[in-house]
Amino acid sequence: MKNSIALLTVLLLAVSCSYRSTTDRESGGSARDLSEMEERCVRNRLLTGWGLELKDVAQDLNPEEEIAVDIAIELCRLDPNGLSQRSMTPNDQPQVSEDLLAAATAFDPTDEPPGDDPSLDALWLACGGGDPRSCDDLFYSAPRHSPYEQFAFSCGGRKNMDCSLLLGIEHPEGALTSLSPPPGEDEDLDQWWILCAEGSSRACGELRLIAPNQSLYAQFGTSCGARGTTYCTLILEDDGEPPTLKTLTSDQTAPGQDELLDQLWRLCGNQDARACKDLSKFAPIDSLYVRFGVSCGGRAVAPCARLFADLNA
Repeated sequence: MKNSIALLTVLLLAVSCSYRSTTDRESGGSARDLSEMEERCVRNRLLTGWGLELKDVAQDLNPEEEIAVDIAIELCRLDPNGLSQRSMTPNDQPQVSEDLLAAATAFDPTDEPPGDDPSLDALWLACGGGDPRSCDDLFYSAPRHSPYEQFAFSCGGRKNMDCSLLLGIEHPEGALTSLSPPPGEDEDLDQWWILCAEGSSRACGELRLIAPNQSLYAQFGTSCGARGTTYCTLILEDDGEPPTLKTLTSDQTAPGQDELLDQLWRLCGNQDARACKDLSKFAPIDSLYVRFGVSCGGRAVAPCARLFADLNA
């Protein structure tokens, strides 16, 4: 899902494919050159996870279908049999669970909340009503593997995407896709944009860290190049740590420029996900405070609540 926002290794370029990795450029292979087993797996993922039944996964896709197909291809290449049993093949990258993938077809925006928690129920209703920030907050606050989490991940029973991207909020210039050209406002940021669009998780993370908060650049990096998730290593090849992360550590001293922000800084460093989110939301737009919040206290460019849950586990 999104942090001021916040989830989802190698994808190759086809005629209508959205992005490439370093391996793709070297080999010239195609992400849509699927074996019979891969294509069967992809079609099953699309049907169960997104409710999509496509006749052709290689062409004539709208931007939302492109996102779904690319994620399905990657998930199938991580787990071609769809068994989600990784004990025999260890993988240190987090994976999207089947219950989250199925959430888009399991819920409807008008569904009533479970009634287990009044605050979560209120977020549920707002998320179902189309408020992307409530979907994000619900995902951050929900117990893991709960209906609340599933509903939030599916943007209120709609699609498994970045909810702000899906619901059209914070994108006044129109919907972004991985083929969207860089804005052209900053040469360095444009280069990170291009690399992120081509499938570099390192570049997407760096773009989110160094771009002005809430800018189009930051939105593109946050959504992993407009691919509908904020956890880039779930769908892109993990090609290294963003350079800016090397200058941040969770125990470094707060800047001391603002008492409230310093307190949020310390809480974020101690694995308080909401503090990290508030830090990235309320701090000056291009400050070190924002970078510390976005990076979950100098740890990773990821949904902090889920990252901290994994760290604590």
